[in-house]
Amino acid sequence: MHRLSLMLATACLVAAPAFAQEEVTCGDYTLMDNAKQMETIAALEAQTSEMSKENQLTADAIHEKLAAECKDKVDVLVIDVVRGS
Repeated sequence: MHRLSLMLATACLVAAPAFAQEEVTCGDYTLMDNAKQMETIAALEAQTSEMSKENQLTADAIHEKLAAECKDKVDVLVIDVVRGS
């Protein structure tokens, strides 16, 4: 039973970052400390790597885009800002 719980917890941790980015708003992002923002940016960069080459963004580009566009959009999802939705 303990092994099953450990496997389930590990699976949840692996799946959590990708799922979590779908729910992070600009307001959430601006309240994060630098380390958490970098973690969020890394997850977003991984998601954009699946996009076409011309739409892919580097971590620096994602950071700049979120810094510029999240100021007045607290309820907008960060993934939507990055994708330009």
